[in-house]
Amino acid sequence: MIQFDKEELLKIANLAALKLNEKEVAEFLKQIQLVLDYTKELDQVKLAKEVAPIKNVNVFRQDKAILKDSSDLLSLAPRTQDSYFVVPKILKN
Repeated sequence: MIQFDKEELLKIANLAALKLNEKEVAEFLKQIQLVLDYTKELDQVKLAKEVAPIKNVNVFRQDKAILKDSSDLLSLAPRTQDSYFVVPKILKN
């Protein structure tokens, strides 16, 4: 069993700039010891054999750029300039 003593608690409290009275020291020692005891119990747990991690595999098709004539689509827009859509300005300078 792992033991956590008053001296270690006071060192940590000093590093954290905490001032603890004797009642708080006793309470924190009890709480920390409970946590350490619980972690010791976790060490006893039997685990199944580890499964190798699954690697991410792209199951989708490869993207391919396909050039298309955009004139049909641009002809539907209210305003165009060169081969771009013209839209109202919404941001101020």
